[in-house]
Amino acid sequence: MEQLYDSLFNRLTAPMPYLTFYHTVSPLVAAIKDGHTNITHRRNYIGKQTRYIPFFIRPVGDQYYISHNVSTDTSLHRGYELLTINDRPVGELHRELMEADRSGSDGDNLTGRRQWSLVQFADYYAAWYGSADSVTISYRAIGDTTTRRTSLRCASLQRFRAVMQRRYRNEIDRRPNLSVRVVDSLTRTAVLRVSSFMNVGKKDPFQWGFNRRLKRAFRQLRDEGVQNLIVDMQGNGGGVVTNSANLLRYWMPKPFTMMAREEMNPAARQELVTRWNPISALHFSWQYKRSQAGGFASRSARWRYRPRQHLAFRGNLYFMMNGASFSATTTVLAKTLDAGMGTYIGEASGSAYWGDFAGHFKTITLPNSRIQVRIPLKKLTHAVTADRANGFTVEPDFTVTRSYDDLLTNRDYVLDYTLRLIREGVVARQPIRTRPLQASR
Repeated sequence: MEQLYDSLFNRLTAPMPYLTFYHTVSPLVAAIKDGHTNITHRRNYIGKQTRYIPFFIRPVGDQYYISHNVSTDTSLHRGYELLTINDRPVGELHRELMEADRSGSDGDNLTGRRQWSLVQFADYYAAWYGSADSVTISYRAIGDTTTRRTSLRCASLQRFRAVMQRRYRNEIDRRPNLSVRVVDSLTRTAVLRVSSFMNVGKKDPFQWGFNRRLKRAFRQLRDEGVQNLIVDMQGNGGGVVTNSANLLRYWMPKPFTMMAREEMNPAARQELVTRWNPISALHFSWQYKRSQAGGFASRSARWRYRPRQHLAFRGNLYFMMNGASFSATTTVLAKTLDAGMGTYIGEASGSAYWGDFAGHFKTITLPNSRIQVRIPLKKLTHAVTADRANGFTVEPDFTVTRSYDDLLTNRDYVLDYTLRLIREGVVARQPIRTRPLQASR
């Protein structure tokens, strides 16, 4: 890190444009390889005036295709192969964006970086290369070997969203968080969509709204007689750890702890205890104590959660996940895997099996450029057994990738594969059978 810092510092020999400076300092943050540590533009650099590439792209193997087109050129259809943008190969651009921004992806894990940079390709492109009025692309139409070129006007965020709503209304995922959908009555299979562990609202500090919806979902699963539960956590970037623990309570077989340790360095205290808030010192002392290493450790890290007896799910668990299943979502996956439960389908999660750096953050604003850097202050170590890991992240039992036909039909190919496993009776790990609690004699 010191060598990298020196090499970047030595480039600063003269004034430079803002975006050039952004490119110069970004590698120092990316080299840390932590998904919660990230660098963002100064305020209002990305805003109403920003223009975005007017399409979504999706890969099939090593090739890239247009999946949704919001440009004024309606002749560009889904399934057209995208070759270059401003004369640069799309694959080359994608790799550069993956290296430039490691948000939501820990270590050398590729799935997180690949997932975020593709789902938000237009955002990544504008953030790294800047806003542009238009782009020139080369592409191939379906069943045609001829390479064609055209120029497209870039779209504002408002127009991007409006055209998406008009052209692809039926394809926009409107499923609310914690919603239940029965997808196969014959095998008694349902999908529980868990899109976030974030707060329901600013006026819900105790997460009562999240817990009410969670209880409502598992009551519906019981009433429907569901035997195979597909927990869809694709794209779930995490949120409040307490919410992830409350989800686990509905299937974990015995009392459990979420974290083995929650630790902070000594310097973190001055970021959480401020002079203008006299209560902050008392609150900090209530939450943390001195650790043997000289820093601070959470007093509640070893809190034990009791499993739900009423409404507990005891059938087969299937987890749909991808690289954007990050932070508190990986915590749920890791704890369930550690308990020897579940079948995992899709691709590796974005966070490490052992834990991550999160909880509290400090945002530093560089004095001249006003570029912002977010730094996590706490190390969270999952209460899991290292030998039960199936990789650096939580790895899938069944890796599923998109086919060209999946792209053309906008098929939910991960769900289709999961349903096929259920119909064939395939489970990677059997549910743990528990006996009801009995009074001691």
